[in-house]
Amino acid sequence: MDSSMILPALQSLLPPEIVDAIETHVLHPRAPVQVLLGHVSQELQRALALLLPLVQPLVDRALALMAESQGLVGLVVSVLVVTVVFAVLSWVHRLVMFWTRVAMRLVFWTLLVAVGAWIWQRGVFESARDAVVVGGKIVGYMAVIKDVWVREYNRYEAQQTMAGRRGRGGSR
Repeated sequence: MDSSMILPALQSLLPPEIVDAIETHVLHPRAPVQVLLGHVSQELQRALALLLPLVQPLVDRALALMAESQGLVGLVVSVLVVTVVFAVLSWVHRLVMFWTRVAMRLVFWTLLVAVGAWIWQRGVFESARDAVVVGGKIVGYMAVIKDVWVREYNRYEAQQTMAGRRGRGGSR
C-alpha cells in the first residue's frame, strides 16, 4: 500500500504522535494490518483463479443471450434503473422522516423545558396569569383573522354571483 498520499493528509489533520503511530502500526509494510491485507488479497486471487474456469462458460452464455435479444436487455436495464431509483427514493424518504421526527422531538422537549423553567422562575400563579393574557391576545388575533376571512369570502361570493348573472344575461 502506497502511503505517500495518505501521510500528508493525516499530518494535516492529526497530531504528530498519532500520525507516527498510524505509520508504524498500520501503514508500514511489516505492520499486522498490511500483512493481513496481503494474505487476504492472495487468498482472494486464488479463489478467483479457481472459480474463473467454472464461471466463464456461464458468463459467455449470458453475453451471447444478451447479444441475441437486445430489446430484452434494454427492458431489463430499464426495470433495474427504475427499481434502483425507487430504492434510493425510499431511503431518502426514510432519512428525511427520521430527522424530521428527531427535530420535532427536540422542539417538543425544548418547549417543555422552557415552560418548566418559566413556571419555576415566575411561580405558578404568575405564570398562569401570563398564560391567560397571552391566550386572550391569541384569541383576539384569531377573531380579527376570522373577520377578515369572512369579509373576503363574502366579497368573493358577491363577485361570483355578479359574474354568474352577467354570464346568463349575455347568453340570452
